[in-house]
Amino acid sequence: MPTSRLAEGGWERTDVSTETIFSLPTVQVQTATAQYADAVTADALAEARGEPFDGMLRFFAGSRLDFDPPLPPGVTPAAVGSMLRNEARRTFKKRLRERGLVDIERDGSQRLRVGDRRRARVTKFAARIPLSGDRDLPLACWVAPWTTSDDAVVVTGGHPQATLADCFGLDTDDSRLTRSPSAYREEFFSLLRTVE
Repeated sequence: MPTSRLAEGGWERTDVSTETIFSLPTVQVQTATAQYADAVTADALAEARGEPFDGMLRFFAGSRLDFDPPLPPGVTPAAVGSMLRNEARRTFKKRLRERGLVDIERDGSQRLRVGDRRRARVTKFAARIPLSGDRDLPLACWVAPWTTSDDAVVVTGGHPQATLADCFGLDTDDSRLTRSPSAYREEFFSLLRTVE
C-alpha cells in the first residue's frame, strides 16, 4: 500500500483485518486487508454542515490474498485468476450493499498497468448513498484484482461522482468540497498504480 502517499493526502487507516474470504474443495483463500478513509474531506464536510456525515465519502483499500495450503508446485495464482476476479467483483458489490449503498450497477471496466508492471482489469460500479430529503450522493466504486507469481492483490476504492458542495447544498468555495469527480478519479488511479 502507498502508506506515505495516503498519509500525505489526508487519508486515515480505519481498519486492518485478516479473514478467509472463500473456500474451494482443496484450498482456502485468506486476505490481509488495510482500509483507508479520506479524513480531511470528511472533516471539511462536517465543519461546513455543522454536523458529522455518517457515511463513506471516499475510501481506498488493499488486500493481499494468500492460499492455505499453498498452491501445488507449478500452479500459480494466475491459474485461478478468472475465478478470483469474479469472486472479487461479487464480494465487492455485496460489501457496498452492506455499507448502505443502493442502486449498485456495474458501469464498465478497463485495463490498467499497476505498480509491479502487471495489468489489472479495473471494474467500475455506480452507486449512491441516499441523503436526507430528496438528495443522493452518487459514488464511483472501483475494484481491481490481479495476480502475481506468488499471490493475488485486490484494490478497491470509491469517490463522489459530483462535488460535495452540490450534493449537500453547500455554498462554499472550500476546494475540498468543490473537488471534481475527475480529480477524485485521477487520485484513485494514481494510488492504484503504486500498489505492488
